[in-house]
Amino acid sequence: MSKKLLYLFGILATILIGTWLYVTFCCNCCTVEGITAEEDKKGNTKSKSETTSTPLIKANGFSFSLPNLNYNCNDNFNFSSSSFNLLLPISDSIELGISKLKAALEKSNSKFKVTGFYKSDEKNNSIFLNLGLARANAVKNYLVQKGILENNIEISDELHEDLIVKNDTLFGPVYFGWLKEDVVASEGKDWNAVKRTINATPLTLYFNTGQSTISLTQSQKQKIAAIVEYVNHVEGSKINITGHTDNDPGVRHTNQYYSEERATFAKKYFVSNGIPAAKIEAAGKGETRPIADNSTEEGRAKNRRTEITVK
Repeated sequence: MSKKLLYLFGILATILIGTWLYVTFCCNCCTVEGITAEEDKKGNTKSKSETTSTPLIKANGFSFSLPNLNYNCNDNFNFSSSSFNLLLPISDSIELGISKLKAALEKSNSKFKVTGFYKSDEKNNSIFLNLGLARANAVKNYLVQKGILENNIEISDELHEDLIVKNDTLFGPVYFGWLKEDVVASEGKDWNAVKRTINATPLTLYFNTGQSTISLTQSQKQKIAAIVEYVNHVEGSKINITGHTDNDPGVRHTNQYYSEERATFAKKYFVSNGIPAAKIEAAGKGETRPIADNSTEEGRAKNRRTEITVK
């Protein structure tokens, strides 16, 4: 082989290696600012779906499109299978995107939507209807911790069976997008009517002292979904957790003590499921508000309860 041909092969190899290094280490994130829907019509890369209120799906990346900002990043929030807890640490690429998102939202009336994915074969031990909502809520809480206003964030869920799973880790089961029309519809909801409905039929829980978890039915999770949506949208609102007992005078502690213990346990359980403690008030009412006859064991069992409303 001639020296000239070897020289050409060397140049080609250098170009290929350089391209690989650039893509691997320099293109993890890409930010394009100031792109508008009008500019997109002139041939830029933003797709039609990105100019609508429908969130843009980016495969496993923390990527989003706002009216004046496109941010694309290969990194994303990850979770263990059957879990809604964020896997830490969060990458610098995501942190950079969050700072840009915060600045963009502060300059506009836009809202940001976080959609969580889940698989049907995952075990859902959260208080949410599915792990998609639980994951979206976990990401929302992280964004709020970073200074993004909660009323700028909406959450939703989608079932996806083709999520990327490796060594029991789900990579990027969330996607992000800019909301417009969907938010208008949400803001038009009669939140006073929602509050009346929630409080007319409170979520009632029964559990034993020393219990470490609470088993919830889908119907109860539906009520929790309405409660969480209410406190996420109504400024200054709270989840009100109230413990109650029967009138048994022979217990080791006072009935007031046990009612407070029930309320505190329920609060801790909600907090462990991603509901901020600052949004929850817990109190005990002892035996003062029975809902059944205390002269029967069945009635006393019904009175040993925890009720959850909003205020």
